[in-house]
Formats: sequence, C-alpha cells, structure tokens
Amino acid sequence: MDHAPSPDSGFFDDWAARLRATADRPVVGILLRGSHARRAATAHSDVDVDVLVGGAPYAARRAYFAEHSGRLTHVSVAARDVRSWVSRLGEPADWAFGLPVTAPARLLWADPRWRNQIDLPVLCQPADEPRLEELIATLGKVAAARDADDPLGARLAAADLARLCPSVLRPANASVRVVSRRSAFAAALDLPVAPVGYREDMLRCLGLRPGSTGELWAAAARLVSGTLPLIRPYIAEVADAAGSDLADALLDGRLDRYVAQLGRPAGGLPSASRESAEVPAPRTGQWVTVPVPDAPVTGAHLDQPEPPGGPDRPSQLDPAIAARLRRTPDGLVAAVVRQHDSGEVLMVAWMDDEALHRTLTTGRATYWSRSRREYWVKGATSGHHQYVRSVALDCDGDAVLVSVDQVGAACHTGQRTCFFTELPLTSDEVSS
Repeated sequence: MDHAPSPDSGFFDDWAARLRATADRPVVGILLRGSHARRAATAHSDVDVDVLVGGAPYAARRAYFAEHSGRLTHVSVAARDVRSWVSRLGEPADWAFGLPVTAPARLLWADPRWRNQIDLPVLCQPADEPRLEELIATLGKVAAARDADDPLGARLAAADLARLCPSVLRPANASVRVVSRRSAFAAALDLPVAPVGYREDMLRCLGLRPGSTGELWAAAARLVSGTLPLIRPYIAEVADAAGSDLADALLDGRLDRYVAQLGRPAGGLPSASRESAEVPAPRTGQWVTVPVPDAPVTGAHLDQPEPPGGPDRPSQLDPAIAARLRRTPDGLVAAVVRQHDSGEVLMVAWMDDEALHRTLTTGRATYWSRSRREYWVKGATSGHHQYVRSVALDCDGDAVLVSVDQVGAACHTGQRTCFFTELPLTSDEVSS
C-alpha cells in the first residue's frame, strides 16, 4: 500500500480560502467530512468538503484535482444552502443501511453568525424507519424477475432488498451508530438478531456471492420470511412506519402467506427447476428454502451428523455463564418454563449454549430441537410467544428456570400448559 502523506492543515486552509473566493453565493461555512475528518485517510483518499451558502435552496457538486507534494488529490465539493443542510441532518443517510449515523466533521471556516449552528464535531443522522412495505414490495420484484427469466432484474431487485432488510430488523437489535459507508456495511452484515444464514444471504443478494437466479430468489425469500417473526414484537413501530393494515397482516399471518405465495412461479413450475433442481422455491405451507424461519440470531444450522461426544455448534454465550453449565452428552441443559407472575409451570424444553445466549440477549425464549436439530423460537410460527422476564440457573448447572410472559398456549396440543394430565396418587399420606 502507498503510504504517501495525506494533505496537511495548510492544504485544507488554502482550499477553504479558494472556495470562499470562487463561490458564486455568500459562503457561511466550510466543513471537512469523510476519512480525513475521521483521521482514517490514506494516500488515496478523496478530500470531501461541504460548502454551506446563504440564500434560497441550492445544491451543487464540484470536483477538482489539487497537486500536493507532487501528488494529485481528488477534492469533492458539495455545496448546499445552510438551512437545508441543517435540516438534512434530521433525515436518515441513504448509504447507512437504515442505521443511525455519527460521523466526525471538522469546521475549516465559518461566518461568525453561523458558527454556533454548524460547528459540529460530529454530524448525526437518525436511523431510518423499518421499511417493511418496501421490503415486501421488493421481494415481489425479485419474484417477477425470476418468473420472467430476467437475471439482471432479479439481481437489481435483490440488491435493493438487501439494503432495506437491516432497517426492518433494526428495532429488534441494540442500537449501533456508524461513521462511514464501510462501517455501515459491516454493521448491517453483523446484526446479532437476524434470520439464520442472514450474512450469506445478504452477500448473495448484494451480488458479492455467486449464484443462479433461483439461488438469488431463495436467499431473498429467506431474508424476508426469516425477518417477519423477529419484528412481530415491535408491531407498534412497524405500524407507525407502514400503517395499521400492514401491521395487522404481520400479526395475523397474511404476510407469511404472501411470501409463500410469491414462491409459486407464474408458470406453475418452480423457477429453480429451469436452472437447478437443487434450489426449490418455497410453496404455501412449506419452508423448504427456510430451514429455520423462526430463529432470531445468525447461527449454525447443522447439515452434518453430530460429532461424537456432543454437538459442535458455535456460541456467543458469556464464557462465565458457559463455565457453570453441566451439559448432557449432546451439549444440552433442561429448560423449565413457567409463567412469571403466577408461577404456573408451562413446559420443559432443551437449550444448548447458543440457545441460552439467544434467550438472554433477545428476550425471546429460544430452544434447541433434538428431533429437527435446529433452533426454534417459541411462538414464531404459532403466534404463542414467550417473552422472557428472567432466567435462573439451578445449583448443579444442568437446568435453567425461564420465567416468561406466555401469549396463548404453551403446549403444541393447544393446552395452556403441557402438564394437563393429572396422575392418580394412591399414597395414604395424600388423604391424611
């Protein structure tokens, strides 16, 4: 890598003077943005400058090449009237994948009358609203391009879908602020609460992983169908952004049905069969392309046999907690689930380290299915959610007590509790 020195303060001062002298409107401030303001510039970095002017609404872009220490530097100048520039700070950044922005800035020069309003050490922009309606509509565009055998159209729509997905998942994730497009991309890929396979599906939809049109559709469908159960607990925020009709469709399952419906190509045959029989499209009532539609955190879904002595599933569980667990040979601890306020015992399930980690960090009861060998979130498909209020570890470390707010039935039979079958007691002590 070329480590030639980047421009010094004198370079920026000279350019501030030049911009003031050549502007065709009264300049009220000049700010340095981008990698130079973040002190992360290399010898190849552009110089990004905002020139704020007075007067009526105005926007223009200029580009220059300046020579410095024998090297050419690209200077990108964005000119905008100061009032709309300040107002724009209240809008989401279009490059940030829907995440909030806190980007350093450096004031090079300011009119004293405006200094207090524009001398900002960081430029903050809010997160985007959860754009669920656009996400669903864009999945429809991917399906339409798939049916039309239009690979280019499918890739363009899938890329748009991937850029929307983090904004919809944002309410389910802890807030993270980004400083650049690169950091926004990394944060968007690493959201902790996300559908299984999320990172790979995002990279495929963004065109950074190879794949056929059928594989592209499958990745886009997994992103959307896996996102829907994760955002149901945040229905109020979805309703504020997308309206009550779409929020109702999210709650009553119509959105899930619509996504499954999109999986049926217009020609009646799975589009993937025209390209590769290995990539089937999802059909109504089936989740063939979404192996774990209700798991809330990116994690492992095993396609290989369990290794001897227990599973080898990666986990982000706090090592201090993991050290206290006494697991079965297949790496599990029992989870006894009760209603938090009444103490009613609802069910017993199994957790491995990662399921416990997800339960502790997402507030949604998450378990490991021994029969399906995959993670599942209680209520993600049935609507009978368990919102976690507390988790306690027993004295031996081989069981956890999960106190939840149970919505609907805890038992798969439709009963409130799995313990609804009374057994007769014949001991004489019972009647005494």
